[in-house]
Amino acid sequence: MTPRRLMPALAAALLVLAAACVPTTTPDGAACAEASVEVTLAFTDEGLDPSAPSVCRDQEITLRVTSHADGVLHIHGYDDAVPAFQVAAGDETEVTFTAGRSGQFPVEFHATNDPAGVEVGVFTVHEP
Repeated sequence: MTPRRLMPALAAALLVLAAACVPTTTPDGAACAEASVEVTLAFTDEGLDPSAPSVCRDQEITLRVTSHADGVLHIHGYDDAVPAFQVAAGDETEVTFTAGRSGQFPVEFHATNDPAGVEVGVFTVHEP
């Protein structure tokens, strides 16, 4: 097989591997029955803690985020519900929105001094 023909197979294998790295623990029925939930996130030198927060579709989510650095966080795929928001080192930032779509959504951090951005975690919204 030529390298060009291997690319689609390699891309598919990488997607499967990446999906396997994300915890798929589904919240139990009681957790999904809650109308609103609070999720505490800490952005550290190692990344997002927890790295894969999860909620259920249609819940009102309040994110409480602390950060070790100044910059901007955003959740890809949730840009309309949760526009990119500023975080400041040592401060807590609170953002509230409704989780209207299920799936896995990358969380990206853009440092003030490096706007390129880096993926720091995955936000998962489960079907209730």
